Amino acid sequence: MPYTSRDFGADILVEIDNGYDTVRIARWAFQNYHRPDLSNEDLKDKILQVAVMEEGPEFELSEDALKQFALQLIRSDPR
Repeated sequence: MPYTSRDFGADILVEIDNGYDTVRIARWAFQNYHRPDLSNEDLKDKILQVAVMEEGPEFELSEDALKQFALQLIRSDPR
């Protein structure tokens, strides 16, 4: 079963619940980019949007913005 936008969005919310740390979450996201069950190029781009937060404050999303991003991913998946 492929890794979906809904899966990634739900996983982001879990990671935020574990403590909002942009570097930790960015590194976690980058690990997901290499999942063998990830083939959706649009989702890969979304994952990189989170992974790039590690590159500096200009790329960071606030906790609220990241939650909204995750909820949009969940809503966008018609499953």
